[in-house]
Amino acid sequence: MRRTLVSWMVVLVLAGLVLAAPAVVEGPRKIPVAAEVDVVVVGGSTGAVAAAVAAAKSGATVFLAAPYNYLGEDMTATLQLWLEEGETPATPLAQKMFAPPAGQPTAANREDLIPFSYSSDVPSSSKHADTKTPSKLFDGLASNAAQQSVQYDSDVTISLDLKAPQKVDAVAVVLYNARDYQVESVTVQTSADNKAWSEPATAKADAAMSDDMASQTLRLPVKGEAIRYVRLAVKRRDGSIRILLGEIEVYKPSGEKKPAPVEPAYALRATPMSIKRALDDALLEAKVSFLYGCLVSDVLRDADGKVCGIVMANRAGRQAIVAKTVIDATERSTVARLAGAQFRPFTPGELTFKRVVIGGEAAQAALDAGAKVREIEPPFSGSSAPRKRAASVAGGAGKSYPVREYTIRIKMDDATCASWAKADQIARDLTYVEGQQFTSDTTLCVPPDAVKSARPANAWTSPDALDLGALQPAGVERVWVLNGCADVPRDAAARLLRPLALMDVGTRVGQAAAEQAKAAGAVKSAILPGTDNAPAGSLQVREILEGVRPGQASRYVSQSEPRTLPVLGEYDVVVIGGGTSGAPAGISAGRQGAKVLVVEFQHGLGGVGTLGTIASYYHGYRGGFTAEVEGGSARWAPEARMEWWRKALRVAGADIWFGSIGCGAILQDGQIRGAVVATPHGRGAVLAKVVIDATGNADIAAAAGAPCVYTDDSELAKQGTGLAPRTLGATYTNTDFTIVDETDILDVWQTFVYAKYKYPKAFDVAKFIDTRERRTILGEFWLTIYDQLTNRTYPDTIGICKTNFDTHGYTVDPLFELYTPPSSRSVVTNMPYRCLLPKGLEGILVVGLGVSAHRDAIPLVRMQPDVQNVGYAAGWAAAAASRLGGKTRAVDLKPMQKHLVELGCVSESVLSDKDSFPLSDEQVQKAVESARKGYEGAAVLLSHRDQSLPLVRKAYEQTTDDKEKLIYAHILAVMGDATGAQTLLHAVESSPGFDKGWHYTGMGQFGRSMSYLDAYMVALGRLGDRRAVPVLLDKLKLLKDGDEFSHARALALGLEMLGDSRAAGPLAEALTRPNIGGHVIADIEEAIRRGGISNPNDNTVRAQALRELMLGRALFRCGDKDGIGRAILEKYSKDLRGHLARHAAAVLKEKDKK
Repeated sequence: MRRTLVSWMVVLVLAGLVLAAPAVVEGPRKIPVAAEVDVVVVGGSTGAVAAAVAAAKSGATVFLAAPYNYLGEDMTATLQLWLEEGETPATPLAQKMFAPPAGQPTAANREDLIPFSYSSDVPSSSKHADTKTPSKLFDGLASNAAQQSVQYDSDVTISLDLKAPQKVDAVAVVLYNARDYQVESVTVQTSADNKAWSEPATAKADAAMSDDMASQTLRLPVKGEAIRYVRLAVKRRDGSIRILLGEIEVYKPSGEKKPAPVEPAYALRATPMSIKRALDDALLEAKVSFLYGCLVSDVLRDADGKVCGIVMANRAGRQAIVAKTVIDATERSTVARLAGAQFRPFTPGELTFKRVVIGGEAAQAALDAGAKVREIEPPFSGSSAPRKRAASVAGGAGKSYPVREYTIRIKMDDATCASWAKADQIARDLTYVEGQQFTSDTTLCVPPDAVKSARPANAWTSPDALDLGALQPAGVERVWVLNGCADVPRDAAARLLRPLALMDVGTRVGQAAAEQAKAAGAVKSAILPGTDNAPAGSLQVREILEGVRPGQASRYVSQSEPRTLPVLGEYDVVVIGGGTSGAPAGISAGRQGAKVLVVEFQHGLGGVGTLGTIASYYHGYRGGFTAEVEGGSARWAPEARMEWWRKALRVAGADIWFGSIGCGAILQDGQIRGAVVATPHGRGAVLAKVVIDATGNADIAAAAGAPCVYTDDSELAKQGTGLAPRTLGATYTNTDFTIVDETDILDVWQTFVYAKYKYPKAFDVAKFIDTRERRTILGEFWLTIYDQLTNRTYPDTIGICKTNFDTHGYTVDPLFELYTPPSSRSVVTNMPYRCLLPKGLEGILVVGLGVSAHRDAIPLVRMQPDVQNVGYAAGWAAAAASRLGGKTRAVDLKPMQKHLVELGCVSESVLSDKDSFPLSDEQVQKAVESARKGYEGAAVLLSHRDQSLPLVRKAYEQTTDDKEKLIYAHILAVMGDATGAQTLLHAVESSPGFDKGWHYTGMGQFGRSMSYLDAYMVALGRLGDRRAVPVLLDKLKLLKDGDEFSHARALALGLEMLGDSRAAGPLAEALTRPNIGGHVIADIEEAIRRGGISNPNDNTVRAQALRELMLGRALFRCGDKDGIGRAILEKYSKDLRGHLARHAAAVLKEKDKK
């Protein structure tokens, strides 16, 4: 059984895929099972989806693992979005993919119009040009002269061909009449044979209109039984300079129901959104389970040594899919290669790559390199940016964006993942142009090394005639190859890779795979085989093996024997993540002379500011390295910024691997020696002296065993998450409508699915989820809001952060029950190097949102300029540590600080700064005095409790001012001192109802997130004073849907901290009130219904769920009633929203432990 794995390793060595390096050995472990199905489809191409749907319709259970954060990569990743001549979508799925855009009343979807082609006797003007193959006068768009018009600079005659003789009722011309563009008249003639013409009929245009944008329609009656040709003579008004026409419409006779024999109802090219949405819907309708962002890493074997499934890698770690049959729809047959299939030799030399760019001029570098450039007609037109919280730097409404396909020859020395990555970078070098809007995530290349099958096909005739034996690797049972590695001639492979053909073949493969699965028995003893004679290497692999949903795995596949992991490369510094912190880190390390690799799952750099479309600095310190980025520009176009990062890394000598995931750590005696990386070509080890974890989620540090802080049984609070629509021409789009757990692949999946319903008219949806808060390490220093608000200094400061308190939700630190955070004043935070050092690990630095900081401290350190500067500092430190054997704690910080001072990243004072904590007794006393003025100085008091508590108690006892007494009583309660409890009780009792509370707010949340009455109720809960129970229950009686969120939160927190069983009944009753309960999202249909609302900054959906969960948790912790609290938590533990599920499960687990 292990022989196959050994032979695979030998093949890799011979092919040059594995480097000679120290052995990296995976010890025995258990892989969580994500699904057990009849058929697993690996890959998300159009053919893969068609195969999955066909298999499901044939009665098979199916799982599809998509490598990108979307489906249809053969079209959507390559941007090969068009139909070639002779291609006609015939299946319902293909027709849906190429359906005309919603809201465009073209002949394809208007029953009253007859479609036509047309030409003009004079060319259109370049100012408002028609498409190369004229089409803009029949695209359904004629509402704006500046954006939806064709200009002619003289009189023009336009000739229409209706394709077949037919009845015509009228012809209408939509024109614009204003200023210097005015039409005098339009004359129409018709013909059956293009020789004999009818008598002319003329319509006069109205006088010029005052509204420059308004259109006018001239309708000319036409009568005839067999009209095929129409001629329109458009005459300029005297003194007019030009003509602007918007649309031509040819009407069927009134009541005509039967469609004319015309072109089929489909668009010549689709948008990424229409393809992705159609493919999602097809899988959902067929009940096919699928996930995004999953790369195949291994194959499973049954008791007979046959392939019985796969192992996939993603941001949650690795999981197994047990299956009777595997369809390999990866780009280069990765599954078949892992399974030991034989392939025809890969011959070094030039290969042909195709890359698509939308927008901008033709790339001169590509032309100079001999590339062929084909312009695809028609071009795309830009549309307005989204209404809410969106702005456009470049502006895009109505602009025309040409689509260009570049065919490039690039030399390939071998088939290693590094070589494919290098070719990708060369293609990007050659094709980048200023003004580009969208570019291919991956190039299209017909693989030169086809699989060896039992029945190779010698030619291509049609998808229906292809012998499916050419898709079955010889000697490997129950594996199908559905990609360009099929055993057909390479020109036939190119035809197979056309989407319509691939879908047709995929349908046949899916049906055959389903039949094969029916004939196979149940899978027996699926295992992940070991490696024969695996060396006892000292380099060990650590990874997260908790399942698709963290902590919820229940079934496992055994890997009982050690396995050798192939080494894919060796570097001084490996940066996992090329986002806001990772790209600067790689640049900095490279500039210091380190050999650097940047591994990025996305296919672009810059993270939230580029792929996340938040293409503007909101706040942050913009000096230092940040001032260098694109010349310090505070607003930018995402494509231009991505290219800046990429070129800067290339100039610094760094290698870049896109489409790859860091999914584990390599350790030796407590020191990180590299990272495990899953690539499109397989999984392996990348050795490094230092690893920079720039995942923003501490993925590598967590896998290595670093202590981390994340959602647990303590109060659930997360900054808001967004996912932006993409429109041509728009650059900045900021959204906030949910909270997403990026360690939960199911949560990530459902967010991408329902977002396509949220933005149905967008050109695309972003590929990057804008999470503002993620998993953090527990480092050598834990940064808190107290450190920030007191401007604490350190001897190891490596960056400064500067922003106001933009929380995107509510805060949880007790300080904010007292203190109102500044809404406009900037807070300066000094970032100590120790925040980057995970406890217990050497050889690794963590940057970005994964740094060691309390969740309420994150809003003050997450601004893009600051994250970039800290990332740059980390790169410098990593390069220095690489020269010290990877000892990140041994780096001499003074030279680095001097460099950062010179660059402007930090002030000169850091060279002499010391830790300013603890504060002096005088400073604490001053804070006690200032607290009486609206809680000023509260941060000092809570961070110096031992010094301040007796002073605050004394101040409470001495003051005679009722307002001051309440303030001091409140501070004491937050510090756990009950001296002022009676004062707080009176404050709550004397309030007849609720005061003005806080409605849940994500986007634009500044200031307090609970009222003072709310804060008093929580403080009473902290004291555990049972006298507060009836007081809080009186308030609970008032709670109803529509009340401010903070009231429900305060009551839930106060009552659960008291834990009194008297609260159980009232809490259970409150949960039955209208719209208080019933907000669980248990399936994708509910996610689409709730999450698909159009508001990109919706607060309601998450607020309702959080309120229900908080009250249910309080009920559970107060002893429960009739199991209602437990039932609510159990439902939420299966909610598709990861944070809610993780929190509910943790609460249940914590209680059950007791």
